[in-house]
Amino acid sequence: MTARSAGLVVLLALSGLACRSSLPEPPEAELPTPLPPLPSVPAEGAPVIASAPALDVLLEAAEDAATRGLIDEFRDCEILIAEALTQARGSSGGSAAFVAYAEGVLDELERLRQHLAFTEAGWDDVPPEPGPVPAERVAELEELSRREEFDLPVVMRPEVASLVDFYTGPYRERLIAALERAGRYLPFIRQELTRAGLPLDLAFLPLVESAFNPQARSRASAQGLWQFMASTARLYSLRCDGLIDERNDPELATRAAIAHLSDLFAHFGDWELALAAYNSGTGRVERAIRRSGGSRDFWTLRRHLPRETRNYVPAMWAALVVAKDPQRYGLPAIVETPACLGRVEVVGALDLAVLGERGPLSEAELATLNPALTYKLTPAKGSYQLAVPCGRENEVAAVIASIPPAERVRRFLHVVSRGDTLGVLAQRYGSSVATIMAANGIRDPRRLRIGQQLIIPRDPTRGGPLTYATTATRPARYVVKRGDTLFTIARRFGTTVEALQEINGLADTTIRIGDVLRLTH
Repeated sequence: MTARSAGLVVLLALSGLACRSSLPEPPEAELPTPLPPLPSVPAEGAPVIASAPALDVLLEAAEDAATRGLIDEFRDCEILIAEALTQARGSSGGSAAFVAYAEGVLDELERLRQHLAFTEAGWDDVPPEPGPVPAERVAELEELSRREEFDLPVVMRPEVASLVDFYTGPYRERLIAALERAGRYLPFIRQELTRAGLPLDLAFLPLVESAFNPQARSRASAQGLWQFMASTARLYSLRCDGLIDERNDPELATRAAIAHLSDLFAHFGDWELALAAYNSGTGRVERAIRRSGGSRDFWTLRRHLPRETRNYVPAMWAALVVAKDPQRYGLPAIVETPACLGRVEVVGALDLAVLGERGPLSEAELATLNPALTYKLTPAKGSYQLAVPCGRENEVAAVIASIPPAERVRRFLHVVSRGDTLGVLAQRYGSSVATIMAANGIRDPRRLRIGQQLIIPRDPTRGGPLTYATTATRPARYVVKRGDTLFTIARRFGTTVEALQEINGLADTTIRIGDVLRLTH
């Protein structure tokens, strides 16, 4: 351990394991700017660095602050962790072990930050803490589960038995609805699992994650059938920005989730640990392994995991036991109704409302088939593969081709930049201030925020541009300021980290104060 790391441990011990701020409390607390992510490097074994004990203590203090809603203390912990990681990076030479460990730390900070952002939001989809179950009931359920076949290491323990009773008791009606939805997605998920050579029982993981609802969104902003965080989704090539969120596309998200699960199993070599890591991140499971003295048995290290994660694997086993044979538990059988989807290439911007009025499918049907289109608008640049029912591809393509260019879009997505006012935007897009305020629920037209996204309805009698202002109003260059990261810059100007890296030839996400970044090609 370095002298700096040892000093941090002493500091935390003297302060009662809290990162207390010595600054006066600001009138309105703001969440800290996200730390810049480190380059992704595949982990090789359990990452261990000299300053890990000090960082673990800091993370525990940050978790305590986040749990209690103490934003200032969390911010102080975050600063100390950033300093410790910076020093550790220098002493480790940027080794693969360090990068893997640091990614886990940053992933944990992001989760804690999201928890702070949603402290007032309720969330009742997390499995409850398992209660006591009589030994006779555990034995009864164990006997019933033996009649089923699993390709995952399902075990019947009191924790699992308690959650079986939860799913078939208080959660019964919601489970029935989830199993009805499951019939639409299970065939495709199994097909992709077979192609990847993974256990087919993983097809039921969305039952725990989202109740098979592709539009589900958690209090921590995880989204879609597989409940991806945006940062993880981007690692698996899912587009997540203001216009398109492919976490909501069941097919694309399923392929990404299977790739992620495959990577986690390759890392841990154990499905219970891989599932725990799917829920809370690789770094958190690695720390639980260390805190349990190196044990890699989930049931041994479970107590070192947060409540949601320690109950996640039992919930998965309980859901599998019930879902594999629902009629045994008094529930209706799953009726599989696989969807057959075709794709139609759409070049440039197209409003689903316009297509719905002219084509064979309604706007609601198109939106259901294309949940990744956040605002029911295809992107202005490039092309988009629009999902339609099998056999309707040519019909829909012909309708799209028949729509005059000036009539393809009625609304625009605009990212507010410096100098924008509602009056200026109304004139630019052929709309009105009152219309823009109504569309976006704006009460005070003078309180626009840089980076804010606005939907601007178009008045077809006045004309207007056929491109979104995400690029039209974006300055050509930007000078990096203190506190900036590629993530915050991308969010401010309506682009993505990957796009900024490509435009500026950046090998990673490192930027420095004074750097000049190009924002457009």
